[in-house]
Amino acid sequence: MKRQWGTILAIILIAIVAFFAVINVDSVPINFGFGVVTWPLIMIILGSLLVGALATVLISMGTTYKNKKELKNAKKELENAENKKEEALAQIRTEYDEKLTQKDLIIREQTDKISSLEKELVNRMTQPTVNVANQPNDSLK
Repeated sequence: MKRQWGTILAIILIAIVAFFAVINVDSVPINFGFGVVTWPLIMIILGSLLVGALATVLISMGTTYKNKKELKNAKKELENAENKKEEALAQIRTEYDEKLTQKDLIIREQTDKISSLEKELVNRMTQPTVNVANQPNDSLK
């Protein structure tokens, strides 16, 4: 749609220039400061149009160049930020993995301790107990 509007605008501009060409065929003197020339008015109009278009293109090229440079710098900054983010994320993951490994070691130690205490408890409970009532009392003799 944007391209269609540009085409329509170009057709309208050409029509306006053609209209001025038809009604402005008289010769007009132009003073350049160092000399005077006499040209048809339509040539002056077309020359002015060409100079205006050239100025517009040059200005837009400068703006486009500036915008491209800013975009390039912004992309570079974004890439640097992404790299820093990835490095920070990798460091955090490494720290997290180290902490997780430490916690796993502590859990393993605690589990081993619990197992050994359970075995000790089972051994104590399964050992025959000495009945004090069945033993002779040597102190009475």
